[in-house]
Amino acid sequence: GPTSLDCPAGVERIDIQSAKDMYEAVTSAFPACDIIVKAAAVADWRPARVSSQKIKKTDDGAPMVLELERTDDILASISGQRRPGQFICGFSMETTDVLENSRKKLEKKGLDMIAANSVSESGSGFGTGTNHIVLITKETQTDIPLMSKEKAAFRLLDEILKIRG
Repeated sequence: GPTSLDCPAGVERIDIQSAKDMYEAVTSAFPACDIIVKAAAVADWRPARVSSQKIKKTDDGAPMVLELERTDDILASISGQRRPGQFICGFSMETTDVLENSRKKLEKKGLDMIAANSVSESGSGFGTGTNHIVLITKETQTDIPLMSKEKAAFRLLDEILKIRG
């Protein structure tokens, strides 16, 4: 999505605006990928109708009802289309029951690995330069203690390469 961050050298960045744009970009690039790390947080819901103009309040004081619809599930979609040898790692941002909810997501979406973290934990999640993640597979659970996001990313990649051999 829109970012003020510079694109790292050697990285192809595809700029998107919406969850739908991200779905299309990921599903388009997916067939050529061997390892997929899906770290972006995508909204689960979007407005069912979008207005190009201001929606004015009514004089009768009636409450505004906002209807939402589900966005496409990118991880579940690509997992269902994978070819042999592709490795998919997702992220799970949770506020409660972090490991339990992340394990459920790993199974439900058919992932090889999930990086679980708690947005409630100090120094972890959004808006910080650090993160504490737990890497979960069907067979293992590896705690990556609080460290810079860059170091955590390298640890995640090291764990993926250990699994893939």
